[in-house]
Amino acid sequence: MKSFLNILSCFLMVMLMLLTVPVAKAQVSDSLALPDDTAVLPMATGYDWITYRGKMDLIDQGGTRSCNFYMVNRTDSILYLNLHAFGVEVLRAVLTPDSVTLVDKLHYQYYKGTYEPISKKLPFPVDFKMAQALFNGDTEKLPQGQGLSFEYLSFEPVDSTSSFFTEFVFKEFDHLLEVQGQIKVIRLNVPGVTAIKIPEKFTPMTF
Repeated sequence: MKSFLNILSCFLMVMLMLLTVPVAKAQVSDSLALPDDTAVLPMATGYDWITYRGKMDLIDQGGTRSCNFYMVNRTDSILYLNLHAFGVEVLRAVLTPDSVTLVDKLHYQYYKGTYEPISKKLPFPVDFKMAQALFNGDTEKLPQGQGLSFEYLSFEPVDSTSSFFTEFVFKEFDHLLEVQGQIKVIRLNVPGVTAIKIPEKFTPMTF
């Protein structure tokens, strides 16, 4: 459970997915400035759906762990996340404004409930809007200070009028935890899978 609590401590910075969280002053940037070599296109906004695939590395004092992921977000409605490692599905999560469902396929456990127990494990309140902001690069809705920083890089056009980040770096400074990721196959307004099923043999997680 501790390692599960870490990917969502930094990647979701909200739920639980792989480790823990930190403290030391670091500010979230006020805007998403595009690099000089990027076309001057604003960040994509106003979409109803966004989906993408990617790879992320969780780096801490214990070394580096990697996984692949698939994310689907229906704006302000539902967020679906699927994590794979070594070709095996590790975690499936579905977030809505009112509930969280997590299925940990490594330990045959699940959680279905509110954000409250998860927030108690983190040094800041967690909700759907914050999780959505993390995956969509909306820094204004992410926690500021508290030893955390969020950086979105390498913007690429997704259509003729807008761009989207293809790299991210999340850091928590007290425990020297860092999540580095790259995303690809970014699709706007193309619905994706959001289904989640809890196998009968799985047992509830305890926090």
